Amino acid sequence: MRILSYSPLALLLFILAGSTPVAAGGLRAGAAKVVITPDVHAAPVYIAGYGNNRVATGVHDDLYARCLALGAGDQTLVVCAADLIGLFYDDVLKIRETVKAQAPEVTHLIVASTHDHEGPDSMGLWGPGPLQSGIDEKYMAWLRERITQAAVEAVRGMQPARLTLGRDDHPLLALLQSDSRPPYVKDPYLFVMHLTSAAGQPIANLVNWSDHPETLGSRNTEVTADYPHWLCAYVEAHLGGTAIFLNGSIGGLLSTNGSSVALQDPDTGKVAADNTWDKAELFGNTVGQLAERAVKGGEEVSVDSIAFRGTTIFSPMHNDHFRAAGAAGVFGGRKPLYTNGQLDPSVIEREVPGMGTLKFATGRDVKTEVSYIRLLASGSVVAEIVTVPGEIYPELVNGGMTRYPGADFPDAPFEPAIREHFKTKYQFIFGLANDELGYIIPKAEYDDEPPWLLNKPSRWYGEVNSAGPDIAGAVTKAIVALMEGR
Repeated sequence: MRILSYSPLALLLFILAGSTPVAAGGLRAGAAKVVITPDVHAAPVYIAGYGNNRVATGVHDDLYARCLALGAGDQTLVVCAADLIGLFYDDVLKIRETVKAQAPEVTHLIVASTHDHEGPDSMGLWGPGPLQSGIDEKYMAWLRERITQAAVEAVRGMQPARLTLGRDDHPLLALLQSDSRPPYVKDPYLFVMHLTSAAGQPIANLVNWSDHPETLGSRNTEVTADYPHWLCAYVEAHLGGTAIFLNGSIGGLLSTNGSSVALQDPDTGKVAADNTWDKAELFGNTVGQLAERAVKGGEEVSVDSIAFRGTTIFSPMHNDHFRAAGAAGVFGGRKPLYTNGQLDPSVIEREVPGMGTLKFATGRDVKTEVSYIRLLASGSVVAEIVTVPGEIYPELVNGGMTRYPGADFPDAPFEPAIREHFKTKYQFIFGLANDELGYIIPKAEYDDEPPWLLNKPSRWYGEVNSAGPDIAGAVTKAIVALMEGR
């Protein structure tokens, strides 16, 4: 195992109903992981995350679904993270139904994706060509079964547990994130949950941090979990138990690549190049080291109850690319549109230059959900979790939204910054949780029409993969309302 070393000086959770904590009881925990690697030889596997028709030629390392179950009183929370580009709400609802049938004690299930750019197309957008789905429905059915299996195994394995919470604000965490779009706001905070048995044996380590897993780039054709593979391997080797990695606020294309993210290869003395296995390994091991540091500097807490608040929301869909993809069957019937809270299957035909006549879904809104979860001890909150259904821009979490010349809605009011509403120091933000709506961009910074922000000669990346300018307000306002008990 190759590990980046540095001097001491350099080291400077669905049934959403109510929010009343359950009766006190000791914490229970269990964990499980299952392989979800597709068979690249049985059928074409279209790799997600960049352009169309990138077909897998092999497997470098297995993909996993990793689940942590936490129980207190008669409440059971299960958090699962899968090495995937994303999962739509429709698939998550199916997984919840099967988990509930096999483990009726589960009261809340979160299924998140790591946003791996080197795994199978689980959303349909990266098939053989534009408006041609890359989804293999046979694989997707098996995938749902596997995630269900891991969730149920985690529940079945629950035992009395002790919890240590950790947080690391090390400067290196920000240096591991490149940011390609102003305002240059990052979300470097790393949070961990370290679970051991009553006897001190490791059960699981949940790591929550923010960065796109795209180290291998667009030319790689081997399936890999990217840096989360090495991160989880490091954590399991050094802390034991099952490692679960959940990505956070990765909008604005917080990335592992770029000249600002420089890691020295200890074997060669040179900076590890982008799009290489060396950099992915060094990156994952480095974040693993920082997660280990957070655990060792953490504090043990008592948890005797879990409180849930959650809601479904409808937000306007503005992205015509997504409307055309839905009408063309790219999503395989997933992600339907709604009007006035009712399913709206209507479509219209439009002439598109260079592509002829295309069908566009005409429903007004997309349906998704958000939630706010608290871990409590004798009524006092010790840790909080927020779930976000996509890739939220860090300034919507940490603040720092800015008005720029060229923005489409320069006078739009700023959305609330989520982190300002946390009550504790342990502030878990699970991105791409229970859905993937793409980029969640502050409306005042939204830029889908020229002139471009800051008079840039070409468009900024982000809006092409966003549901639209109103999703940020819908998501953040709903989350903050849950956090404030409104």
